[in-house]
Amino acid sequence: MAYRIDLERCINCGLCRRACPTETIRYFTTGRRTHVIDPAGCISCDLCAQACPVDCIAPDPDYVHDPAELAAAKAKARAWARRRYQAEQAQRAAAQALVRRLARAPV
Repeated sequence: MAYRIDLERCINCGLCRRACPTETIRYFTTGRRTHVIDPAGCISCDLCAQACPVDCIAPDPDYVHDPAELAAAKAKARAWARRRYQAEQAQRAAAQALVRRLARAPV
């Protein structure tokens, strides 16, 4: 089951788009500016719904995933999580190196 956005309640804050590990939430500026979830890429992780401050994202019971699409979306999510983890580790290592260097600096 994929998720969908209630366009009447959406305030277009973009928090859902930033939370989505598969990057399947798009922002369209043609006509009414809206966020839309591509159901083929949605892995039903619920992160977008948790990030939404106005609770306008809910499961779409009408959409049934194709197994191949779901497998591809999950692989994309794992790659996203891996990149995010590596970036966090790099930031942590840089911060620790800076702290060590500052600790050795003469006062």
